[in-house]
Amino acid sequence: MVSYTTVEYYTDKYLMGRQAVIDTAVFPFYAQKATQIIKQYTFDNVDETKPFKDEIQMCCCEVAEHLYEIEEHNKSKPVGVASEKVGEYSISYESSKVSEDILNKETRNIIYSWLGDTGYLYKGV
Repeated sequence: MVSYTTVEYYTDKYLMGRQAVIDTAVFPFYAQKATQIIKQYTFDNVDETKPFKDEIQMCCCEVAEHLYEIEEHNKSKPVGVASEKVGEYSISYESSKVSEDILNKETRNIIYSWLGDTGYLYKGV
């Protein structure tokens, strides 16, 4: 299966000298997950036989970073906990549906910001 970007693109072009969010050893995993999500939004309209355009690769890098950050954030707090208070102990929970909706909305915003005017999101209707 083809990933829409590479570690080299991530470090050389996307980051532009910034500190990497994802360790390069695990970047291919997150790039593959991002590629699958982008395929859903683009209805598989990306021609995988040609070099990928910068918009596709940049989008893949940003979605990969977003997925990584969500996963790291979820490791640091118990599942479903929205907030906690220590003095006079208090805890509130969020449903997994709310968490999933937030993740999907943020991911959609990233994809639309990179690919909104490229024609890749066109259903052909």
